Amino acid sequence: MKDKTLNRRLRLLSLQLDNWKKLHDLITYSLDKSSPIISADQERQFTEIRSNLLQETEHVLTELGLLDLSGRAMNVLQRSVSMRGVRELTGEDVRRLEAEWNSVFTKCGVLQGQLKSKRRALEEQHPVAFFFNQMLRRPATSY
Repeated sequence: MKDKTLNRRLRLLSLQLDNWKKLHDLITYSLDKSSPIISADQERQFTEIRSNLLQETEHVLTELGLLDLSGRAMNVLQRSVSMRGVRELTGEDVRRLEAEWNSVFTKCGVLQGQLKSKRRALEEQHPVAFFFNQMLRRPATSY
């Protein structure tokens, strides 16, 4: 059996996690003092990824029931204004940024694993058993 809602949530979460990974790569590059200067193309890419996350994070976290992560996600996005801005953060700000990024990424990654397990279990379930379970879960309607 396939669950459209489950598959939609997995797609949303995968796109979200990909953007968080890309943001992390650019933040890490920014923090590396030995790396070459930051190019205009890298700044543009950073801004594009950040923009995608700003637009989609609230929707995705609401859809997935992870609204408690919203504050941490917004803190990461507010602290990382640009690659040059990240490079100029103090040591304490960098630690907070990394901790908050890790918190959001880990929670989303764990949820992705849970959803994949649920999808796998659903795919192995016989259609009759699936519909029977759905019928048992529905609340009784009163007239």
